[in-house]
Order: sequence, then structure tokens, then C-alpha cells
Amino acid sequence: MGVPTILGANTASDDVRAAVDSILQVNVEIDELQAAASRVISRCTGAEAGCVTSSCSAALAVAAAAAMTGSDLAAIAQLPDTDGFRNRIAIPYGHDVNFGASVAQMVRISGAEIVRFGTASHCDSFHLRGVLGGPVAAVVYVDSGDVNPAGSFLPLEECVRIAGSSGVPVFVDAAAAPDLRPFLGAGASLVMTSAHKLMGAPTSGVICGERDLVRACYLQHYGIGRAMKVGKEGIVGCMAAMAAWYGEDARQHQDRWSRLSRILGEALQVAQGRDPSVVRVRLPDRLECSATSVANALREGDPPVWVQKADDRNRELWLNLQVMTLEDAGAIARRIAECLRDPESPVEDVAYHDLYWSERRLLEWPDWR
Repeated sequence: MGVPTILGANTASDDVRAAVDSILQVNVEIDELQAAASRVISRCTGAEAGCVTSSCSAALAVAAAAAMTGSDLAAIAQLPDTDGFRNRIAIPYGHDVNFGASVAQMVRISGAEIVRFGTASHCDSFHLRGVLGGPVAAVVYVDSGDVNPAGSFLPLEECVRIAGSSGVPVFVDAAAAPDLRPFLGAGASLVMTSAHKLMGAPTSGVICGERDLVRACYLQHYGIGRAMKVGKEGIVGCMAAMAAWYGEDARQHQDRWSRLSRILGEALQVAQGRDPSVVRVRLPDRLECSATSVANALREGDPPVWVQKADDRNRELWLNLQVMTLEDAGAIARRIAECLRDPESPVEDVAYHDLYWSERRLLEWPDWR
């Protein structure tokens, strides 16, 4: 499946683990450590400043708070009471996706009021202009595969231009993006990502962008952000992972993905997806069951295999190669081939979505499996 939080996200390299182990054995001033992290983030992304958060979802909450309070410590202490503030955060209707929770809910933690514009499949310039007349403190723009791929949405550059003409900053949620620099280059005031996904950090997030806004975000840790603080191990692990990620040659990843694809192809009928880190496995025509049913059976099996997507329309399973090892590839190929030869009905044939298990199963936790 790749690097979703529900599966523990990415794995950590030896260098990241060594950095975490080292910092766990000493005391450190967190403000000073975060200032050092800001320098690493700036060097990697070209942003004016940056800070480490406990996650990208926490970054959404503190960024929304920062848009309302700036660096006013009294205002920061007032949250989530937003009386007297510009307290609206605007988001395209189709960008309010569910990543395990909704983007809007993370923003509302700050006390902000959400204003959606456009529709689930369409957002144009006039939709955005129509909401900027009120007390809008920021616009949130989401870069995610969960955004309707068939939709027509305002490009980021146009969103920045229109919002900027009204003095409103644009924040980008790029939780799973491989590179933050294009969003900064498009003019976003803040860009947020999950450091524990592609970069392989311990659980943490990154905010980068304009210095004053980053400072306002960081200061939320003396307010509502205190409940989502990141520890020294998360900060240092994020610094090490980010420095390595932005220093790696993209060809190394491509070569590894090609080797994994060849291993999978020895046992399965695979085709390359649009994303080079994803391959698609075609279900045999003789199988009468759906791709979702096969995916659920795989997840319930031993060993469990979680696929990235079950495409019922095209009768395909999508496999993400990003954190797959060569040993994993062989085991996964054997498990899927076995399931396709002799498919079994899953115990729960539920929709393959952000919860992954049925409501009943979730409410039985921890007395399950």
C-alpha cells in the first residue's frame, strides 16, 4: 500500500535511527533545536523558514491558528475562542478530502470557521473571489490523490494570484508530495507535508514558507499546539530524513522500483501505472469476484497484504513499491498469486477507504483479531 499512517507509514534508515538514538540520550533546548531544523528545511526547500510538527494534520491546525493570530501571544492564548479575529479559512469544496479524518476537521481544531467554495467536481476563479469579501484569514489548497481526478479545479498559481490580490495567504497541504519546492515556487505562503511518509522520518510533519507565518505557526506550541507538540526525537529524525531525501538521486528510486516490478512480474500479470512507483495487477478473466473482494481477502490473510487500490472498474489491484523490499516483493507476489488461483470470500467485504475496516470491527477494538 505504500506509506499510509494506518500501516505505520515509512521505514526509517540507519542514519535516521542513529540520529534519533543520539538525541534521546541528551537534553536540548527545543526552541534552539527547532531553529536548527528551520535551517535544514530552508536549505532543502528554498523556503524562508520552517518548523517540525507532530504530523501534517497538526500542521493544518497550527497553520489555521497562525493565520488568525499572527505572532500575537495574547491572541494565541485566546484560541480556540476567535471572537474579534478574521476567523474564516476557505477551502475548495472538492479539496475537503478524508485522509483518515477530514481536512476541515483539522482546521476547525484551531477554532476557525470553514468556508467551502466551488463544488465537489468544479472550482473556478469566481468561486474563490466570491468568498474573499468576508473575514477570510487564509485559503487551504490540498494536493492529494483523494481529490476527484475527474474534477476541474482552480490551479494553485491562479488561486495564489486571486487570494493574494485580497491580501489572503494560501496554504498547501502536500502530505504525500515528493517535493515541496514546486508549491513554494507557485507562490504558496506555507506548504505542509508528512515527514514520516516518503522521507522516512519518525512520525512528524513539516511546515515551510514565509518566515513571519512560520514563526506564527511555531508560536502556536505555546497555545493550542501544545496538545500536538513534537519531541526532540521527532525533530532530529525529521532533519536527518529530510536532508537525505532532498540529497538523493531520483534514479536510485527508479532503479529499485524497476527491480521490484520485475520480481512481481515473475508471478503476476503486472503493468506500469502512471506513477512509476505503482504497478497494476490484472485480475484473471475467469475470476467472478471483484477487485475489492480480492483486496479484502488479501488483507485478512496470513501474511496480510494491503494493496494501494482496488479498481473494480478495470479489475485491477494497485501495488505501491515505495517501501517494498526485494524480500517483500517475493512474498507479496506469492500471496497474491495464491489468492488469484484459489480465491476465498473475505469475512468482511467492505469498501476500501480510509477506515479500511468495518464500523463494527473498529468499535470492537481492542478485543479483535
